[in-house]
Amino acid sequence: MPNDTAGVDAYKLRLWSVDVASINDISEEMLNDSNEITDGRCTIADTLFGIKEGNVRVVIKIPVNNNISNLKREFQSVVREELSGVKEDVGSLKNELKKVRLQSEEMWFSAPATVTETDKGIFVRSICQDISFPFTLTNTTQRRILGKFRNPPNENAPEKKLQEFFMRQCTALGSLDSTKLMVHDTHSTPLLNTRKPDFVLIPKEWPLDSLNVVAVGEIRKQSGNGFSNADVGHAISFGEKVLQIQPRRSFVYVLLTDCIDICMFKVTKANEAKGQFRFSYGRISLQTLTFNTTNNPPTGWKHLVTIMECTHDDLGWVDPSLNFGTNTVNLVRSINTGRTSVVYEGKDNDNNRVVVKIAKEPIYLSCFKTEKNGLNKLSTKNSPHLQKLLHGSENNLVTTPLCSKVNHLQKKDIGDIIKTLKMVHLYYNRVHMDLRKYNFLRDDDGHIVIIDWGYSVTKDKTGSFAGALEVMPDYILESLIKGEQITYSPRIDLICCVRTFYLMFHKPTNADIKRISFNGAFDTKSKAQKLLNFWSNHVKTNLWKNLYKQAYDLNTKN
Repeated sequence: MPNDTAGVDAYKLRLWSVDVASINDISEEMLNDSNEITDGRCTIADTLFGIKEGNVRVVIKIPVNNNISNLKREFQSVVREELSGVKEDVGSLKNELKKVRLQSEEMWFSAPATVTETDKGIFVRSICQDISFPFTLTNTTQRRILGKFRNPPNENAPEKKLQEFFMRQCTALGSLDSTKLMVHDTHSTPLLNTRKPDFVLIPKEWPLDSLNVVAVGEIRKQSGNGFSNADVGHAISFGEKVLQIQPRRSFVYVLLTDCIDICMFKVTKANEAKGQFRFSYGRISLQTLTFNTTNNPPTGWKHLVTIMECTHDDLGWVDPSLNFGTNTVNLVRSINTGRTSVVYEGKDNDNNRVVVKIAKEPIYLSCFKTEKNGLNKLSTKNSPHLQKLLHGSENNLVTTPLCSKVNHLQKKDIGDIIKTLKMVHLYYNRVHMDLRKYNFLRDDDGHIVIIDWGYSVTKDKTGSFAGALEVMPDYILESLIKGEQITYSPRIDLICCVRTFYLMFHKPTNADIKRISFNGAFDTKSKAQKLLNFWSNHVKTNLWKNLYKQAYDLNTKN
């Protein structure tokens, strides 16, 4: 008997007797009234009279008057049935059933930047204020050759050589008793979420983590006129990223060097404007880093060593913790940066692991208000498939459980997702609107958990669009193309699930489909048309068309 009969009243089950050589030969036409076993008093001999030995097949079906159950079974058959219909090499049934792999941790694409690095560099230089070096210069000297930045690679050397040279010199300086910070090579490490600065400064004995970054730097070659606008814009973007990841921090120093000269910038988080954080910039003039033939330390070298001798407090680092009355939540590590927020692992007063979500920009505070209100209601259900809200304020949420990314999608997960959505639709009148694959996680007990309710809306109301555009139903895309408002129907969530499962299974390339950013203005109509074309060109098998239709026709009001 299939597992999904659990919880179904026995008297509602139906039983048929069919005469076939293989279970694959069973068709719906055979499950008719004449073959149905309706009299429970019949003996086996009476029931199976005339059927060949070895051809006994017992078929049990769940009542089909509940479309939720029907859709659930359809979802569970996706992997098995689709394998015979696609031309792509997806492996064996047994392997694929267990390995409906998600994409790697790198998203299809990050939110596109509003300006290029060159544009950012031009902007920074246009408003940047010249400032003096803010600390008393070091009296430290270096007797050993290593650490003096002598004989750097020539201008034709690849940047890899510059990186290696710089790190050798900084490692020598880090061994001095006077230095409190170590320079870490991160040029190939996505330390700042997906971003890879060339190096960061972190207190000695502290682990390498984005929350522990005290200062950040880049190594670039100078042109004839010094560092280019693109070099400056690139370096500054890392400083802004640090301030985004470390929410209580107000400023950070950014170092830019070619191993011959070094300059520094101070990036300060300024007051918000139009719902977004703005930054101000200070520039410490370019100074020589490399020792000449004498032993007199050049000014740039003194700047670098002085920074390494500073405490993390001197350089603006702030303990990453949040207070909620008598409860303190300490941020342990950055987990991810999403569309609206930065997400952290935290620990509460009792050392329990929690999830901390902090808004990236003030423009997203409405999403946090929506999610907080929604989670306050959903938490009362104590569902293992929903987050529980512990604390919340205007720009942050603390929830449990702490989950991990899904490594494979199980058959049971699909049923749990559908049943949870049905409960939310019927009893809480909410439509999620953002059911992308990244919003399905797994807790330590193996439960699938639906997260991120910031774009959720009241069921059956009409309004503007926000959510996972890439998996929206065709009729929603068509409405957006026409500039129409939309009605928040429960079928939106169900079709989003179908299309999310399709993307998880087939893994389209970056060129095939792109996640839409909600940062800044973009052409919604054009994006919606491209997505409509994508789904028209990709979903061609009867299985996926049937699955889409069932989700569209589903009535969760019953």
